[in-house]
Amino acid sequence: MSHVIIGTAGHVDHGKTALIKALTGQDTDRLREEKERGISIELGFAPFILPSGRQAGVVDVPGHERFIHNMLAGIGGIDLVLLVVDVSEGVMPQTREHLEIMDLLQISSGIVVLAKTDLAEDEDWLDLVEEEVREALAGTFLAEAVCLRVSAQTGRGLAELVATIDKLTGETRSRDHRAPLRLPVDRVFTVAGFGTIVTGTLLSGTVRTGMSVEVLPVGRSVRVRQLQVHGKLLPEALAGQRVAVNLSGLEKEALPRGSVVALPGSLTAAYLLDVSMKLLPSAAKTVKNLTRVHVYLGTGRAVGRIALLDRDELQQGEEAPVQIRLERRLVAQRGDRLIIRSFSPMTTIGGGVVLAVGSAKHKRFKADVLARLKELEKGDPAEPLLQQIRRETMVAQSELVKKAGMAPDLLAENLARLVEEGKIIAAHGLWLDMAAVHGWEELIVEALESWHRDNHLLPGKSKAELKGALPKNVSQKVYDWLLANLTEEGCLKTSEDLVALAAHTPEPKEQEAVLIKGLAELYRQGGFMPPTLQEAAEKSGVPVEQLGSYLAYLISQGELVRLDSQLALHQQFFRQAKEALLCHFQTKETLAAGEFRLQLGSSRKFVLPLLETFDRLKWTRRQGDERVPWRLELAREEAERGE
Repeated sequence: MSHVIIGTAGHVDHGKTALIKALTGQDTDRLREEKERGISIELGFAPFILPSGRQAGVVDVPGHERFIHNMLAGIGGIDLVLLVVDVSEGVMPQTREHLEIMDLLQISSGIVVLAKTDLAEDEDWLDLVEEEVREALAGTFLAEAVCLRVSAQTGRGLAELVATIDKLTGETRSRDHRAPLRLPVDRVFTVAGFGTIVTGTLLSGTVRTGMSVEVLPVGRSVRVRQLQVHGKLLPEALAGQRVAVNLSGLEKEALPRGSVVALPGSLTAAYLLDVSMKLLPSAAKTVKNLTRVHVYLGTGRAVGRIALLDRDELQQGEEAPVQIRLERRLVAQRGDRLIIRSFSPMTTIGGGVVLAVGSAKHKRFKADVLARLKELEKGDPAEPLLQQIRRETMVAQSELVKKAGMAPDLLAENLARLVEEGKIIAAHGLWLDMAAVHGWEELIVEALESWHRDNHLLPGKSKAELKGALPKNVSQKVYDWLLANLTEEGCLKTSEDLVALAAHTPEPKEQEAVLIKGLAELYRQGGFMPPTLQEAAEKSGVPVEQLGSYLAYLISQGELVRLDSQLALHQQFFRQAKEALLCHFQTKETLAAGEFRLQLGSSRKFVLPLLETFDRLKWTRRQGDERVPWRLELAREEAERGE
C-alpha cells in the first residue's frame, strides 16, 4: 500500500479547512483561537481513505500572510496540492505567494479547486474566475492542472474531486521506505505518562517501535517507545505517512519545530549550505552579496546571509550558486528544496535546491568551487557520492549507506557506474577515489626512485619507512593493497619487509666493487671470529658512513648472514655452523652455548648471536640456558640444497 500526503494552499478564508472537512469529515482547526477567529493559524491534519483503498494524510495550511512560517513548515512534504481559490474573491496575494512557494519547492502534482461555488452568481462568473486563475498559473507547475468547481456546503463537485485525487495520487511516485529514516518535526507536545511526542511527515525510510534514532540538531540518541498513524498504534510507519512518535528520555524543550528524527549518523545539522538559488521575477529588489534573509527548509527556519559566489548582484529572475551562512543550524541533505524570504519586510523572494551541506566557507569567484557546484547542479545522483569520496579520498561503505540518503540498490547502482567510469575503486570495505589512488602510486614510485638513487647498493626500502611517503589517512590495509597492485602490474618487487622498483638491481660501481670484495674477504678470513663493525671499517678501508650499505649489499647477495646489528658471518662459515648444529642433534637432545662454542672454536661473544639467529629461523628453541631442536627439517632441507 502506497502512502501519500495531500496539502492545501491558498489565500486566507478561501475555504481550505471547510473543504478538508467535507472530504474527510474532520475539522483540522483544533485551537480555540482558530475557532474564535474563523481562520487557520497552525497546521491541521486529517486522514483520508481514498476509493482505491489508498491511505492519504492531509495537511491543511494557514492562508494568512502572518502565518506563512506555519504554512512553509507543512507544505514541503506533500505529494499533491489542492490550490483553493474562493470564486467570490478570485486570485489574491497569498494565492500568488503560495503558488510561487510551491513552484520553488517543485511540488510535482496539483489540482485547482474553485471553492464556494454556491456563492457564485452564475456559471459565466465561474468561467471568468477560472480564466483569471489560469492566467495566474501560466508558466507554473499547475499551468495544465485540472480545475474543478466545488462547494463544501452543497457537495457540488466533491465526488469528482475525490476521484481526481485518487487518480493523481495513484500516479505519484512512492517515497522510498528503504532509504535512511528522515522525519522532520512539525509539532511537539507531551502527554502525561508517555512523555514527549513529535509529529511529522515521514519523508523517507521506516520507523519502528524500539529502534534507536537520532534527533537533530540537538544530536541526541533516543528510543522510539510508540508509534501512531492517524490515531492507531502501529509497530512501524513507512515513508509517505503522517506519524506521531513517542520518544523516550527526551524533554520537549530539546525538540523545537525544525528538528529532525533520523537514522543515527545519516544527516547533518549545519551552518553552511551550498545552494543553487533562484530569485523570483516578482522580488522587490536585487540580492547583493551577504544580504540577510530568512531561510525555510523542511519544517525548520533560520536567519542567514547569502554569499554570492560568482557575481556581485543577483538580478530578479536569475539563478546562481550561492553559499547560505546561517545563524542557527538547519538539518539538510543534498536535493532539499528551500524557500528564501527577505529579512524585512518579510516577503518570499526566492528559493533553491541544496547542493552540499556543511562545507567550509567558500572564497568568492573560485573556479574549482564553481566547477564542483556546477556538476552538482546537474542532478546526477552519483555526483555527490563521487565528490564525497574525492573530498575524503576514502569512504567506508557503511558511511555512504547512511549519508547518501538512497535505497541500498540505488546506491549500489550509482557506485557501480562510477567504478565502470574509472572514477572510484573498492578495496577492503572502502571506496577510494581513483585519482587519489594514482597519486598515491606515484608517491610510492617517486619515493623509491629517490631511495634507489641514494642507496643503490641496497635491495629495497622497508615497507614501514616507505609508507611515510603517503598521507597519514592512508590505512595500513589500503597501503598493502597499493603495494600488491603495483607488484601485480610489474612495477614493484617485494621480499619480506623490503620494497623496490621492479627494474632495480643493486650494482656497485667499479671502486665500490673493489672495496666490497675486500670486505667479503675480511669476513671470510674471520671465520667463526668475524670482525665487529668498527674492526671491519678499520681493516677494510671502507668509510664508516658507507659500511652499512656495503654490508647490506653483501647480505642481499648471500655472501654474508646478519647475526645482529653489530655482527655478520660469512656464508661459508654459516653453512658449517648449520651442519654442526644438525650433526649435534643427531645424537643429543639439547645444546648448550658452551658446547657449541667449543665445537666451532669461537667465543661466547659470537656464539650467542649465532644461536639467537637459529632461534629466529625456528631451527631451535631456547629452553632455560640450552637449546632444543624445533623445526630442524627447515635447516636440513637447506643443507640438502647446498644453501
